[in-house]
Amino acid sequence: MRFRRDEGPFTRLFRWVVLTGNRQHVTAVVLLVGYVLAAPVGHALLPHGHHLGGRDATVPLLNTMLSGTFLIFSIVVSINSLFVSGEQNPLDQQFGRVQSVVEFRRQLEGVVDEEHVPASPGPLVRTLSGEILERAQRLEDDIATADIDARENVSAYVDDLAAETGRMNEGIDGASSPLDVTVAMMNYNHDRQINDLRRIRAEHADALSPSAEEAIDELLRLLQYFAAARQYFKTLYTKSEFASLSRWLVLASVPAVALTATFLHYLAWVPESHLLVAAIEAISFAPFLLVASYVLRVTTVSRQTSAAGQFAATDGSRGAIDGIEGD
Repeated sequence: MRFRRDEGPFTRLFRWVVLTGNRQHVTAVVLLVGYVLAAPVGHALLPHGHHLGGRDATVPLLNTMLSGTFLIFSIVVSINSLFVSGEQNPLDQQFGRVQSVVEFRRQLEGVVDEEHVPASPGPLVRTLSGEILERAQRLEDDIATADIDARENVSAYVDDLAAETGRMNEGIDGASSPLDVTVAMMNYNHDRQINDLRRIRAEHADALSPSAEEAIDELLRLLQYFAAARQYFKTLYTKSEFASLSRWLVLASVPAVALTATFLHYLAWVPESHLLVAAIEAISFAPFLLVASYVLRVTTVSRQTSAAGQFAATDGSRGAIDGIEGD
């Protein structure tokens, strides 16, 4: 799944539903569309629409939804508890995690030859991508006197790298959360970049000067730092997303259960109304749609940011360089 800036209306809508849209807004829109289709539109189109509000169909459905709400609430709370329990580590492990982040920044500062790299996700990714592109352009300059095949392959590699960097930086502009940065980094295929770079070095070893070899080594290190940073930001996003899901699920489930139970309790005194029954059914679906919207985004981000190390495992793993595609 790759999104472009010149995408059409349907693709933008799909992107909003799957990735960029506020999960509560997505849930509300889907509920509203479902209610409109099931209530006024369905009631007008179906020849026996008034029977949809019959108790024989309504009561079993609402009872099932009520039981399902309790079940899905328990499952989500249990999953969130696993994330919370993962944070309850001894002091030495907590200190080790902090040390690993500090050491990562220190090593990265040594590679990019700067005294300080940004702490915010967006500026840090921009710094990394800028350094990667600069090293790639330096490699292109270093092989200016090499054979034509080596120059063409490196030039194609740099062009592809520059295009991916540009698209990613457009997405990072205005990013304010780990989600924004992670979504922007999704289409930056560092696995393929690493694979292509290693193939260039293997197939044109005789044409590479010592400075070109050094540039390739630095590029590989920077791409590995990029991969580690993306996985770290994805972890932060996933924890935040499940915490948000748990909070909003409570806010959605309690009213849904209360309204559904009240409707069932006073069903004998409720006037027969297709619109009212459809509204109660839509409300009972709210917790399920909320969970579905969160799970859809988490799984999409996880799939698009899967790390394969030295292997190019994503759908877009084939290289843009003639003769250096992923095997």
